[in-house]
Amino acid sequence: MTTDLWEYRPGSHPAADLTLVGYEVLATDGPVGRVEQDAGDHLLVDAEPWVPGTRVLVPAGLVARLDHLDRAVHLDCPRARLSSAPPAAVDLTAPHPR
Repeated sequence: MTTDLWEYRPGSHPAADLTLVGYEVLATDGPVGRVEQDAGDHLLVDAEPWVPGTRVLVPAGLVARLDHLDRAVHLDCPRARLSSAPPAAVDLTAPHPR
């Protein structure tokens, strides 16, 4: 089974009228930061607590589950994997190749 990195996994997608902005992002090995922008196919995360002055793109396919009570996005990868994500300077309005 293949998973498109830019699509939410079944069961992990937020409700259509719900934004994840402000949610805490947690990797398997610790906190990453807070969601700054929810673009549908990826999240822009202010990773200040993890790496000062850094913003990272988190593809929707890395989201394992959402916890709306705790306002948290749980990823299924360690923080080191996010270091290979595209730089936040990319055009966030451009569609991702599929």
